[in-house]
Amino acid sequence: MIAVTTFSKTGYEEYAHKTLESMRQNWPTEVIVYTESPMVEGERNFFGIEGTMGFYQNIKNTPALHGMVKGGYSYNYDVWKFSRKMFAQWDVLKNYKGKVFWIDADCYIRRPISIEFLEGLFDGKGLCYLGREGLYTETGIVGFDTENEKFPEFLHYYMGFIRHGWFIKHKRWHDCEAFDFAREKSGISGNNLSPFFKIPKDGKMTLDDMDVFRKSIFGEYIAHFKGGRKDVFQKGRA
Repeated sequence: MIAVTTFSKTGYEEYAHKTLESMRQNWPTEVIVYTESPMVEGERNFFGIEGTMGFYQNIKNTPALHGMVKGGYSYNYDVWKFSRKMFAQWDVLKNYKGKVFWIDADCYIRRPISIEFLEGLFDGKGLCYLGREGLYTETGIVGFDTENEKFPEFLHYYMGFIRHGWFIKHKRWHDCEAFDFAREKSGISGNNLSPFFKIPKDGKMTLDDMDVFRKSIFGEYIAHFKGGRKDVFQKGRA
């Protein structure tokens, strides 16, 4: 079992250095780190991943793929940003045999986690994830079992979502949508770790309502400082 994450130089300075320190203290497996400009020995060069240079050269001058749509910025269409975690995942998943956890670089591991705990999250299935019925999966942490018989098909659809431009036909263009698309198309089994999530009848939800991470089995172990919560993280209140 291993874990994977990636971040930019700015991301490292603002929050990811805390994530890495918390992982060194509390995460039980090797962590593979991809950065755009490797800063310490052992980090992998993100742009050394096969196909990344060409992909980002092709989309760098297309504002819509940076989330710039009518009315301003929308993260739902920011292929430039959210595809990066997919490439980092793919570079490990295509060869590694066993279980792989993806962890966003704005997560903080609060207390020691055991391998036995992580193994149990799969419950014998090909994926473990924080599902949000009627919305899309929270992908701040995701578990992949590359030895599952359906996994190669899952990976094909997952990466095809961005590499073949399939995202154009979807309501959202980020990795969460890609994950749910590939899960459905491949038929891979998955253990939904947040079956409690439901959209209220009136459809009105706050950001707190959508935060399945904190309410899930991960809540006592990991804090996810996504979006505006990064300000709290940077000020040391993890």
